[in-house]
Amino acid sequence: MPRRRSRNTSQRTRKTTTRLSDTEHAEIATAAKLRNVTVARFLAAASLAAARGSTVLHTNERLDAAIDELAALRTALARIGNNINQIAYVLNSGGHPRAGELEHVLGALARLLVRVDDAANDLVTRRA
Repeated sequence: MPRRRSRNTSQRTRKTTTRLSDTEHAEIATAAKLRNVTVARFLAAASLAAARGSTVLHTNERLDAAIDELAALRTALARIGNNINQIAYVLNSGGHPRAGELEHVLGALARLLVRVDDAANDLVTRRA
């Protein structure tokens, strides 16, 4: 599981208590879970959207998804880099990599670079 981004340094200081029926709470909790945010964050985002006259709920789910994808990509790139370093060590020592090892690592790198490009393009197209 990728690491989540750190908390915002400017924390909210005001607390509001809301009473809900079990059905209302379940519905809100489900909606929050679908967006991978807490119930409190979902309520704040939905309330602010309504207060600002918007019918669109603005959460950072797209940004969070992009951050998670980039964190996963960073981990994968580090592993591939480690494999390439090990292969280079063997080659520089006069040895030969195992059959198919270099092709496997280069193929994994090519697939990962496609994911990096896709993630970058996704951020650019959703930025508006």
